[in-house]
Amino acid sequence: MTSEKKQIFTRRITQANRTQLVVVVYDIFLEYLSDALDAYEEGNGDEFGLSLQMALECIYEMRSALDFKYEPAKNLFAIYNYAERELAGNLFKNRADNLEEIKKMFTKLRGAYAEISRNDTSEPLMDNIQDIYAGLTYGKTDINESFINYDAERGFRV
Repeated sequence: MTSEKKQIFTRRITQANRTQLVVVVYDIFLEYLSDALDAYEEGNGDEFGLSLQMALECIYEMRSALDFKYEPAKNLFAIYNYAERELAGNLFKNRADNLEEIKKMFTKLRGAYAEISRNDTSEPLMDNIQDIYAGLTYGKTDINESFINYDAERGFRV
């Protein structure tokens, strides 16, 4: 994943509420799967393994966030376990079996969470974050971003 994409995901995380954060984790997972597929096609085994390992980390995060008070959590747990087994097998065998199917499955799940997040009007999880304004000034080829309220203690506050 490029550093620019990491910055975009970081920005989205800082401004996300609970359901939007789930969508961001799904987006990160799908990005790592795409990176793994690209690396496999290019024959870059190290990048392929690293991308699959990071995708597995996303699955661990999704699974740990499940709330089993709700019925869909059991089904999601089974889906996450299946995807984990498949990705771990691909990592071990250095193959790209079923990556496209897993990507399609998680794209549909991401779409469902994105629909739910549209109705969630709760506040962002993080307080005391840095404000970012895009488009106040323009560069020669892109929009410049301005950071306001820079504080070393921004983010979660206990």
